[in-house]
Amino acid sequence: MDKMYVSKLPLLSLIGVYLHEKEIPQPLYLDLVITISLSDAAESDDLENTLDYGALCRDMQAAAAREHCNLIEKRLTDLLKIVLRDDRVAEVTGRLYKPGAVPGAEISVERTLKRSA
Repeated sequence: MDKMYVSKLPLLSLIGVYLHEKEIPQPLYLDLVITISLSDAAESDDLENTLDYGALCRDMQAAAAREHCNLIEKRLTDLLKIVLRDDRVAEVTGRLYKPGAVPGAEISVERTLKRSA
């Protein structure tokens, strides 16, 4: 299996438990490591044979902006499930950053979801 990477995808999201976090969208950043075979795409040079990362990134940005959630753990899990919609993806690891959550610190969470056998 091969890897596809997305680094520092900017998202705007209503996220957090405090009132101001429920009213004002906050910037988040997402890193992904997607385990997928790239053999067919490498041979064919055809977008149909790989994961369209442009469309995926737009879908993730739209999903993050759609509705409020309290925790970055929940937001990250929902975003990773979007990646797994493509049956060719075997596994996805994501790290979601919430800059400004704690002054002077960088807060992020990381999860891995695998396709069920």
